[in-house]
Amino acid sequence: MSDPTGPPEPRGRWLDRRGALVLLLVAVLMVGLVAGWLRFFAPRSAPAGVTMTDLHGVVDLQARFNADHGATRLVVIFSPT
Repeated sequence: MSDPTGPPEPRGRWLDRRGALVLLLVAVLMVGLVAGWLRFFAPRSAPAGVTMTDLHGVVDLQARFNADHGATRLVVIFSPT
């Protein structure tokens, strides 16, 4: 219980103005560093022999998956929705 005649207790704020500014600056710096790294060091194209196949159904996927028996396979599904 607090003493009503004493000094007011500081409010427990999660983030004050200075903390928010520091957090914002760190976030901007991190985004800038990642963007710079991607711009200068990320590969521009896939390595030779790597292709992407557009499949038109589950049967196509199953045929491609079964054809690569014994190899490492990666299935990536992109959806516009």
